[in-house]
Amino acid sequence: MENNDKLSSRKKFWFLYFLMLVLELAVAGIIFAKFSFDFYQGGDSPGYMILAKNFVEHSTFSLNNASPYTPSNIRTPGYPLFLALIYLIFHSFVPAIFFGALISAFAAPLIYLIAKEVFAPLDKAPEGRYLTGQAEKIAFVAAILTAIEPMGLFLGVSIVTEGIFTPILFLAVYCFIRYLKHGDTKNIWISGFLFGIATLIRPITFYFWPLAILFIIYKLKDSWHHALKKSLIFALTFFIVLSPWLIRNKISVGSWQIAGLQGYVFFIDHYGAVLRYLGEAGPLSDVQARAFAIAGPDKIFTSQGSDILFKSAISGIKEHKFVYASVYAKSLISFFVANGYKSFFIDILGIPAKASFVPFELFLRFDFKSIFKTMAGMDFIGVLIYFGSKIFWVAASGLFLTSFIYLLIKKNFKAIRAEIIFIAAIIIYFALITGPTAVGGGRTKAPINGLIFIFAVFGFYKLLDFFKKKTA
Repeated sequence: MENNDKLSSRKKFWFLYFLMLVLELAVAGIIFAKFSFDFYQGGDSPGYMILAKNFVEHSTFSLNNASPYTPSNIRTPGYPLFLALIYLIFHSFVPAIFFGALISAFAAPLIYLIAKEVFAPLDKAPEGRYLTGQAEKIAFVAAILTAIEPMGLFLGVSIVTEGIFTPILFLAVYCFIRYLKHGDTKNIWISGFLFGIATLIRPITFYFWPLAILFIIYKLKDSWHHALKKSLIFALTFFIVLSPWLIRNKISVGSWQIAGLQGYVFFIDHYGAVLRYLGEAGPLSDVQARAFAIAGPDKIFTSQGSDILFKSAISGIKEHKFVYASVYAKSLISFFVANGYKSFFIDILGIPAKASFVPFELFLRFDFKSIFKTMAGMDFIGVLIYFGSKIFWVAASGLFLTSFIYLLIKKNFKAIRAEIIFIAAIIIYFALITGPTAVGGGRTKAPINGLIFIFAVFGFYKLLDFFKKKTA
């Protein structure tokens, strides 16, 4: 029976992988048919390609299009090095779309493994089937949702970091959960290494390691010397992965900063949200112009410019601390409902619909009159896409929150409490660390959508059980 279960799990793993891969490649096919590779000449993609090309052709990590190729730490090196390897072999970035999809498609089966690792022991517990045989269903349905989620499919075939970052993050989470369950040192090493790799791809996870150590301490709370030893193992492994890049930055650009874009992002998104809320700035271009004026066009994307903008943003936020707190709190709502589906279905898939862009600052000010005025030009399909996507994520996020609270307070789930809190901590960490950064769409949230689905599907099945009992 156990061998049959393993065989079934393996089949589901690869079914989920190829389902997501086929859908990603279909999206890529639509993009190339409609826009060709020109589609990837906007946004962050050109910057990543320049860094990769300069690394291959000039042996330097530089954002300059021509000599001198000044060293930069504007981006972390993980994704540009991935592109550099592809460019070195194929002399083109087009294959990066395919190879990115090959890696990205592991996101769905990894969600299956994570959810199964968490819930399956309770499903088979001799003292009571707390999930009424639903652990496998929860894992599989959460993975299916991850496999078909539009933003994940789009980012998987885009020249941006999220495609390869997401499965590496999920693998790190899976290994850490296995440590929480089994206490083996091997998974401490592996998860520390993987969190380090994930940080080199997207620096958003740079501040997560102290939280991971808190879980290690909780796991070994009755043995402080073992807790200290394994905490050091995790931290050392994490920083050993990062150290070559950090040392390089200190030598080449004179800063230990992991990414020179952090100050710019904080100024544009965090302080910029305050300025727009106060009516002191209009669109994004206004805030960007202010950033260029403060840092100078020659320093805007350097470590020095990052420091200048960060200090300027902090100073401005201190003057309006209560406004910032309000903006930050409201932006957390935006994080959980942001999705990017309007652009996906209308701009990329070409569904004939009219859906207006509603500036987020209107929501921050609860300016419903302007919101409805902006939305007046929408047609029925546009309204369906815009509000349908919002309703879907309101429901999913609501189920996440209620399921998390339910799992915390119910004694039946005490055995998996650490694992549940760990997954929720990653979701909440992403929401808190991005703050107003998430207002531009679903890209910032996309890497943890699969983790939200785990809770949402659990909550959905619990609601079904509740209504079945009520109608029985």
